[in-house]
Amino acid sequence: MNFIIGCNYWASNAGTEMWRQFDEDVIRDDFHVLSQSGIEYLRVFPNWRDFQPIVPLLGGHADVLEYRMDGDTFPTNPDYLDDCMLARFDRFCDLAEEFGMKLIVGLITGWMSGRVFIPAALYGKNLFEDPTCILFEQRLIHGMVTRFKHKPAIYAWDLGNECNSMSVASSAATAESWGLTVSNAIRAWDNTRPVISGMHYLTGGPIKLRPWSIKGQAEACDMLTTHPYPYFVPHSDRDRIGSMRTALHATCESKYYASIGNRPCLVEELGTLGPMICSNERAADFMRLNLFSNWANGSAGVMWWCANEQVMLNTPPYTYQTVELELGMRFRDGAPKPVLLETGRIANILKSFDFTLSAAQEDAVCIITHDQDMWGCAYMTYCLAKLAGLNLRFAFADGEIPDSKLYLIPSICKHRVMIRENFLKIEQKVRENGAMLYLSIDFGFISEFEKLTGLRVTDSEKRTESGSITLNGEEIAFTRNRRTYLESVGADVLAYDNVGNPAVTVHRLGSGKVAYVNFPLETMLLEKNDITEDNYYKIYQTLFAEQINRHAVRTENPFIAITIHPRTDGNFYAVAVNYSTEPQPLAPILQSEKRIGRVFYGSIDTVGGFDAAVFEVLS
Repeated sequence: MNFIIGCNYWASNAGTEMWRQFDEDVIRDDFHVLSQSGIEYLRVFPNWRDFQPIVPLLGGHADVLEYRMDGDTFPTNPDYLDDCMLARFDRFCDLAEEFGMKLIVGLITGWMSGRVFIPAALYGKNLFEDPTCILFEQRLIHGMVTRFKHKPAIYAWDLGNECNSMSVASSAATAESWGLTVSNAIRAWDNTRPVISGMHYLTGGPIKLRPWSIKGQAEACDMLTTHPYPYFVPHSDRDRIGSMRTALHATCESKYYASIGNRPCLVEELGTLGPMICSNERAADFMRLNLFSNWANGSAGVMWWCANEQVMLNTPPYTYQTVELELGMRFRDGAPKPVLLETGRIANILKSFDFTLSAAQEDAVCIITHDQDMWGCAYMTYCLAKLAGLNLRFAFADGEIPDSKLYLIPSICKHRVMIRENFLKIEQKVRENGAMLYLSIDFGFISEFEKLTGLRVTDSEKRTESGSITLNGEEIAFTRNRRTYLESVGADVLAYDNVGNPAVTVHRLGSGKVAYVNFPLETMLLEKNDITEDNYYKIYQTLFAEQINRHAVRTENPFIAITIHPRTDGNFYAVAVNYSTEPQPLAPILQSEKRIGRVFYGSIDTVGGFDAAVFEVLS
């Protein structure tokens, strides 16, 4: 599968009104600039309000007699689609083909940039549950897909833009059944193209107030999507755009979705949200970093939001959503911004490589459990792992547990945690297969704790406190909301806390090991700034040294993360990504009898700020 590089597109003259103000010359000019700058994929949006402008014809007591088109005209097709809009979209697809652009079509575009765009006949109805809404959604899909499925420019069908923002799903069952209904309708009329989610802000496991889940969308779609804007996603804008924590956000969230959903994941909307957040130059740096990082870590691609500025538009949502106005890859006069130029440069570099990366080697599985801040815990674990030199994937506590030599169950919280069957499977992998299990605690319950950890709880109390440990001669600070008093009954204590409690321990269990940290190492970092510039990661580096040292190539520079990609000839490709905005020395450490071969991009001496080095490792 090609690595998708592109942007989301509304015409530069009209934004969300582009189909009503259709201007072929403007679109042609937009396509010319974008295609010349290396953009190959566009995500596009047939505005639902415009393409299916149905209105109710009312009788006595305001009962609906029938449905007509806007202006009380009769529909000319059974799908109630507007013929003018269909003709314009037809021409749009031809223009895209002319310029070599591939289209991801968001079919049910009823939500866009803070405004709902739905047919008047559906006002006040629940778009996921009302049968009239579902009927017209099916007709919209039928009409669009059957008419345009023969267009070569169309790469994929997207359910629609962030459809989980159009209405409120009353339950997870509602959300899942709606996703399946829409995706199955698409496949009924075109089973040759991938169906892409288009959703954002999904949950890793069941949460009553957030019914849209990764699992539910994965069941419905061939490809999942993230829209990882730091400003909007919890815990992601704590540090600067030019920080490692923020730089890892999109890569981590996409790995989180892909791992739990067992589907490829596309960074479908990425952006810094304009000049109130950072400079145009920093936005270009951010895109470069994310292109290399997501390419190396297995994402399906990266698409910027969006193609054009919208400062000059005077229609809603641009008249009341000030954040939407300056997000484009082009300035108001049409000139390319640094982010567009840099996207094109990196696109050309990636296309120049005469190889395709295999999936990166993974060291560990991070298991996200019940009753914790799932995304926050996953995010902080991923940041610490990258700093330490680990490459990990995720699993949900009640889902399938992949085979691994290292399992992390971080910041265990409260009493549900995970199903017993899965915990026993992991314990078995430790005892019989020599795996290592890592546990940290945010006041949660662990069955047979003493047998697992070689530690005995003597007492505990609710106490909000700050403290520290000394590990390998370094002081590392911590915070916690509960103090658990421990004594070793077989565990090796690597560090005590400042009140004399075992804080970091390792216990032999069968042929494997169990590591334990007596504070919530991961979730305690959620509200802290600059965590990647402190030494918290050294706990991972100490505990998981055996896994880290197995790598064909590694570095001790915490700001550079290396992914290793096996080749069929027994050698490797390696991608070293610098998550700092400053140049960093790579200083690669190779396994014995390994050597560095060709360097395809960058330097193995110093990796530029928010940049990468791509090279091969030979035996």
